[in-house]
Amino acid sequence: MTAALPDLPPVPSRFGFAFSADGRWATCLRSAQDSVVLERWDLTWPAVNPGPSLRTLDDAALPDGAGPGGGIIDRRCGALPLNDGRVLVVRPAVGDHGEPAGHGTLVLAEPTSAGLRPVRSWPVPEMLAGFLLASPGQAQTALLVAVEDERHSRIWRVSPSSPVLEPVLRIPGVLSGGVWADEGRTLALDHDGAGHRTEGILVDLRERTWQRFWSVSDTTGDRIAAYSPRSGALAVTTTTPGAQQRGAPQIGLRLPGGGPVRFPENLNRSAAYRTPLAFDASGERLLVREIAGAAARLAVYATGDDRITPVPGPPGMLWPPAHWGGDGRVHVRFSAPHQPPTLATVRRPAPSGWDLAAHPSDGAAAWRGAELVELSGPAGPIEAIVYGGPGWRTRPRLVLALHGGPLSAWRYEFEPLFQYLAAAGAAVVAPNYRGSTGYGDAHLRPVIGDWGGPDLDDVVHVADALAEGRGTALPRPVVLGGSYGAFLALLAACRRPDLWSGCVALAPFTSAAGLHRTANGAVRDRVSRLSRLDAHDEQDAGRDVLRACDALTAPLLVAHGVRDEAVPVEQSRALRRRLLELGRTEGVDFDYLETAGDHHEVVQAWSPVLREAVVRFCLTAGRALALDKEGR
Repeated sequence: MTAALPDLPPVPSRFGFAFSADGRWATCLRSAQDSVVLERWDLTWPAVNPGPSLRTLDDAALPDGAGPGGGIIDRRCGALPLNDGRVLVVRPAVGDHGEPAGHGTLVLAEPTSAGLRPVRSWPVPEMLAGFLLASPGQAQTALLVAVEDERHSRIWRVSPSSPVLEPVLRIPGVLSGGVWADEGRTLALDHDGAGHRTEGILVDLRERTWQRFWSVSDTTGDRIAAYSPRSGALAVTTTTPGAQQRGAPQIGLRLPGGGPVRFPENLNRSAAYRTPLAFDASGERLLVREIAGAAARLAVYATGDDRITPVPGPPGMLWPPAHWGGDGRVHVRFSAPHQPPTLATVRRPAPSGWDLAAHPSDGAAAWRGAELVELSGPAGPIEAIVYGGPGWRTRPRLVLALHGGPLSAWRYEFEPLFQYLAAAGAAVVAPNYRGSTGYGDAHLRPVIGDWGGPDLDDVVHVADALAEGRGTALPRPVVLGGSYGAFLALLAACRRPDLWSGCVALAPFTSAAGLHRTANGAVRDRVSRLSRLDAHDEQDAGRDVLRACDALTAPLLVAHGVRDEAVPVEQSRALRRRLLELGRTEGVDFDYLETAGDHHEVVQAWSPVLREAVVRFCLTAGRALALDKEGR
């Protein structure tokens, strides 16, 4: 009899946060299953209220009719609140498979009791991606930065009273970020040009010119992170080697009065991965996110005396953007294992008090919590996020989940797939083995140029200990991974077939060299920088899934999206062909599923069909599933 899957509320995810220029309003998109809606937050509330008020705005009245609600809103959209509470919504001109699809759409909408009422709309030609920036000051204007293709971006000025968009400037390369360097004339942007490196540029909107502003070298990634118009303080980052761990940027400051950028020792000498978020109203304090291990916290850096002070808060994960208002409140996106992403408000960084905005549709009571556990590894302790309560080691089903990357990690945040597994009764162990970020350079460095080496040793060591503790009465763990984690999961299942009762590989690649041959330019560059491609002798057969998979005995589930631009679906198709050549029977020894999704959708198992397949496979480890090739 097939086990019943847990009946959980729709899995919510909030993304695309943006703030109005005056900080009164915030907007974001919230997705739950196939539905995407716009949310608007009122950030000015009396002290007696528990936090900001939230409204979900129906977009059915907006033009286009392409979104799930009949309007234009889907996961590709962006939104920006204006100072008067109206909202701009932009939808790129891109089809379901990433191809150009006519004009994009920009809509100005007014919230009403029934949802969003369109006020004005503009067609936007040649926009594969785009984002909106609020103009500072009192003028109700904004900028639209449209990425036309991989070679050009265009800046448009948006005036709600004008029937047409005003073209400002076309710039070669791809633009991102966006920080005002004054009260509305000069905009700082991150610019990706030839060679896929990032540099900071300044755009003079009045003169319609641009110039390079922050560029350390031809091999670094250099970004402009925050600026204080009041004090003139500037925060930038660079990936040039420094005191922080590999993969973490150094933070540079240019203090009021100008002068060169300097890199304060106390701001950069830390094992924590620090990212500048925002200056306070005076420009004398910089809000910083610190990632230490699997969790993140806020800290405040005082520019005058080179002192950084942690901000106490609940354990979890934080993301930019952040807004530090004149009232002392900080607003930032927050999540924890039991808390879907929401808007967190820190009433004052010192002393601090936190408000986490909730919404009934989040289904907060249904979500499982997790704990941080230290496991023994062959080269030192390994931190893991564990679902399953005090008896997790002896749960009937145990899933060892491997993260993507490299230069990535599991974070102490809401993971929908883990929630479904935990609700179904499985324990989930998500370790941050060597190669994971957040634990210092010594923990990360061993995997650079050595994919499937020290990290695989850690995975096998942890699994060996878990399997030994479970004895012979309980099934062996299931190993599950996405992207790079799927590559590791396959290698682990091949190296030690006896350790596993099943293997799940979501959007895997078969080897570093194989991915390098088939991936796009940006991915190929990353593989070249972080892996070793010149070794093809016998000792590396264990790092090539196609050469090692004859040892695979555990039931296998492979899933890949046909629209995957990061790891081409041909990687999984090659594995399927190899398994068939070895005499394995599809539907008995292994199951293969292609979906219409892209890389992110498959790795995160957002599709209900895929998520159900993964959960059922993990619950019934040891028995293969018959899956429809089209994912129905």
